[in-house]
Amino acid sequence: MSSDKEPFSLYIHIPYCISKCPYCDFNVHVVSKIPEMEYGETLLRELDSYAQSEHWHRRNLKTIYFGGGTPSTFEPVSIGTILDKAEFLFPFEKDIEITLEANPGTDDSKNFPGYRSCGVNRISIGAQSFQPRLLSFLGRLHTADETREALKIIHQAGFENFNLDLIYASPGQSLADLKADLDEALGFNPPHLSAYNLTIEEGTPFHREFRAGRIRPLPEEEEISMAELIEETLSREGLERYEISNYAKPGYQSRHNLNYWQGGDYLGIGAGAHSYKRSQDHVGGCRWHNEKNPGRYMERINQEGKALVEMEQSDLTKAASEFMFLGLRMIQGISVDEFSCRFGKTPDAFYPQIGDWLEEGLMELRDARLCLTRRGLLVANSIFVNFV
Repeated sequence: MSSDKEPFSLYIHIPYCISKCPYCDFNVHVVSKIPEMEYGETLLRELDSYAQSEHWHRRNLKTIYFGGGTPSTFEPVSIGTILDKAEFLFPFEKDIEITLEANPGTDDSKNFPGYRSCGVNRISIGAQSFQPRLLSFLGRLHTADETREALKIIHQAGFENFNLDLIYASPGQSLADLKADLDEALGFNPPHLSAYNLTIEEGTPFHREFRAGRIRPLPEEEEISMAELIEETLSREGLERYEISNYAKPGYQSRHNLNYWQGGDYLGIGAGAHSYKRSQDHVGGCRWHNEKNPGRYMERINQEGKALVEMEQSDLTKAASEFMFLGLRMIQGISVDEFSCRFGKTPDAFYPQIGDWLEEGLMELRDARLCLTRRGLLVANSIFVNFV
């Protein structure tokens, strides 16, 4: 099947937050009044515009993801209107996965039953920690009790599929703190859990604090011990690691994110949203993203129907790098045969360093697939820089 006939994924960016966390480098905007109606209507216009294009017209949708920002700042009626429009323009696959990111605050949680009623079938909740001092350090406005209540509401609303986010390796966090977070999270029987190590991103308040010497990251050996504790604890409970930071029970992997990592087509709408479509020969592809500023984004959509600010066509070298970088994020790694067929030579012919990584025990060949070992996953970023 050609790439323009295969089902694709839709990402919808809602950029508004009540406050911006000091570690966040996403396209997030804090405003005195969120323009929910105006922004929602703009999203519908952008969807309409893409539905008329040859590449996307009447293609089936397999996943939808509302990300942000904080999508749960929008009322269920707004989310439902967007979903109704998407289904009218792009037929839904029978088993479509529809995810909405949410904060566990009281105002957001009250809408969970409404999101379920309007078609959302997966919630991703940003718990981050159950330790009050760590929540305070991370700049989170919700309390641990609000997270507990939100998780109860998720169950009561009938969400069989949901994700819980945790952040680890915060300065001052101990293994005991992390174990307590994992134990409490597991008490809610999540089918999916994401565990992200705290990273200091350039341009964030945390980066400024780090540069001033007021934040000191945990020593590498402590961070590694935490990563090992996470994998051991979650695997005992049936949550298998399938990507660097993601764990799931069988059948509950995030199909939307898997589409990214496997190089599938995805359409991003909203301020700053990214999109990708493969070329007909499946070798390379085209990437683009929207205007980041919500005001300018809405103005351009209303005037032009689209708000593209940058488009990049992947050449052979770039496409091979993306294949490696994205595929090696997954525990199953990449197919050597698929890489060779697509790019005309084997991965180690493209990247001679692979031989060294195999010898050092950072990579392994398993069933004709090249993947990172457990040791390799701990230092994945130092490997990935060779592909970007």
